[in-house]
Amino acid sequence: MTRNAAQMRAAKAKGREAEQAVVDWFRTHGRPHVERRRLTGTADKGDLAGIPGCVIEVKNEARIDLPGYLRELAVEMANANADTGVVIVKRRGSTDVGGWYAVLTVEAWQALMVEAER
Repeated sequence: MTRNAAQMRAAKAKGREAEQAVVDWFRTHGRPHVERRRLTGTADKGDLAGIPGCVIEVKNEARIDLPGYLRELAVEMANANADTGVVIVKRRGSTDVGGWYAVLTVEAWQALMVEAER
């Protein structure tokens, strides 16, 4: 196996571990239907399913790329015809998902606030 292939495998494993950690966290916090999505090819709809109308993308990378993450989220939300979405970014050195970062646009956050006030 080439070094590049080994690095890709390690990165995918880190991603799967972070996704499963988020699933486990949601399930213990009142969202029992959250689960990892199966790969869907070019029409990606996010990493997790189980919250209707919401796309969840999980990132576990050494270098954080907020603009890139939000562009990816916008495409996934369109693919899923979702009302909202969030990128959950692993906080380096932390295994406590509750302390990780939830990233969304101000527009999406405002829409959530309006909905919460109803």
